[in-house]
Amino acid sequence: MQRKAVRNGSDVNTIVEVGSVRFGHDPFPVIAGPRAIESENQIMEVARAVAGAGAAVLRGGVFESSPSPYAFPGLGEPGLELLRQAGEEVGLPTMTKALEPKDVDLVADHVDMIYVDPGSMQNFELLRVIGRSGRPVLLERGGSATVDEWLWAAEYVLAEGNDQVVLCEAGIRTFEKSTRATLDLSAIPVLKEKSHLPVIVAPSAAVGSPARIQPLALAALGVGADGIMIEVHPDPSTSRTSVSHHITPDSFSRLMEALGVNRIRMNIDMLDRDIVRLLARRHRMAMEIGRIKAERGMPVQIPEREEELLGIIREEADHSGLDPERVERIFILILEQSRDAQHRARTGPGFGPARNVSIT
Repeated sequence: MQRKAVRNGSDVNTIVEVGSVRFGHDPFPVIAGPRAIESENQIMEVARAVAGAGAAVLRGGVFESSPSPYAFPGLGEPGLELLRQAGEEVGLPTMTKALEPKDVDLVADHVDMIYVDPGSMQNFELLRVIGRSGRPVLLERGGSATVDEWLWAAEYVLAEGNDQVVLCEAGIRTFEKSTRATLDLSAIPVLKEKSHLPVIVAPSAAVGSPARIQPLALAALGVGADGIMIEVHPDPSTSRTSVSHHITPDSFSRLMEALGVNRIRMNIDMLDRDIVRLLARRHRMAMEIGRIKAERGMPVQIPEREEELLGIIREEADHSGLDPERVERIFILILEQSRDAQHRARTGPGFGPARNVSIT
């Protein structure tokens, strides 16, 4: 049977959409937030800070796993509601982990993306249930997993009809003791060759020191990762989970500046994509009108209608504080494209009847 997580000769890459964020397409989206949500004040402070610095997705743990039965287990369902509210307030999609199959539906009802942590990478029943949830999935590599074992884990999600999988490299177990784990940055270009799935890097858990997070985040950008995941806490020394994993909001802001990622640029990028989508929508409507014109024996170009439209555009541009002449030139190009497409459609195959659309 042909595997779905590998390229199989194709050079087409998968784009994973999380809210309005597109992993594998957008310029280096950053997931950020606390490893565990501890209180409403904590998650709201972090959410505002990371959103203001340019983060693309807000993370926060509500179900925590630990080798110790005495460690903080997370807030559970109340934490999910706090995460949802924080994401809505700052305008970011949200992500948290699911540890057991029974929790998947509850998690999926509250967040935009489900996170599979390294300890669950080979929990195949959990992967199957998450695959059926309809949510995008962040699949973190297990500490002892090979790249191929990692891709086989992704296969369990894809086999359920869910191709919205982002891979996450966060460190593997080696003989080195100076760090908590060895961040395998060489896996990024390897995965780019073997798989079509986006891959990000999470340096926080691997390096064992907040001071090492920024250089490795920059290295992830350099080797071609599709983004990073960073753990942020208002006061890491008081964190109820691993202190060494977190950086402060100020450090996160400096990291984002070093990466060249900022909120204003991301907003402009989003607006530019919205403009393209609106142009595509306008094009579809213009083609429908073109079909009606052809049925009624009308010419493609109606100069009086175009001049009326350009007059409206000039007036709107002036009212909006834009240069009317420059905006008019843009719309002249848009009209030329519509006319060219309508001419081609009239001579092409499959030119059939229009739906009931008015051209008045």
